Formats: sequence, structure tokens, C-alpha cells
Amino acid sequence: MKRDTLHIFNPVILNLGDAITDQTITSVEEAAEQLLTNWSIDDGEYYYEAVKACLDCITSDGDPDLARMAFVQAAEEAGMSIKR
Repeated sequence: MKRDTLHIFNPVILNLGDAITDQTITSVEEAAEQLLTNWSIDDGEYYYEAVKACLDCITSDGDPDLARMAFVQAAEEAGMSIKR
């Protein structure tokens, strides 16, 4: 996907287990990909809200900051360590 078509937000850094596996998420599209392909808990309330917020943003020009907030809540729900 071209960089100018991404829905950019302030970076969220996920610690996926150790210092070597930190992952920086900088767009709604990256957040959606992470949620849909690499998420450890895919049945939580915040997980579903984050997926919906990301897809709404991608398909209807929603607010990337709302998608970011939902993504952070889902990460916390999944027990991930987050650097904001």
C-alpha cells in the first residue's frame, strides 16, 4: 500500500515478549493487519471494537486516532506491554 494512502497515527510500540520483538505500529492499516493475523486473543470485547474501528476507518475515512485508541485497549486486554 502506498504511504500516502495510509491512515497514520502516533506510533504504538508493542512488546511481544522480549526486547528483540518490539513492533512499532504507525497506521490503521498496520493495526488491522496485526489484529487480524498475529493477535493472541481474538475473542475479547476490545479486540472486536478495535477490528471494527480499524475497518471503519479504512473503508469510510473514520478517525485514525479513534482506531489507535481502540487498538491500544485491545492490546491491553491481550496482556501486551505497550509503549506509547
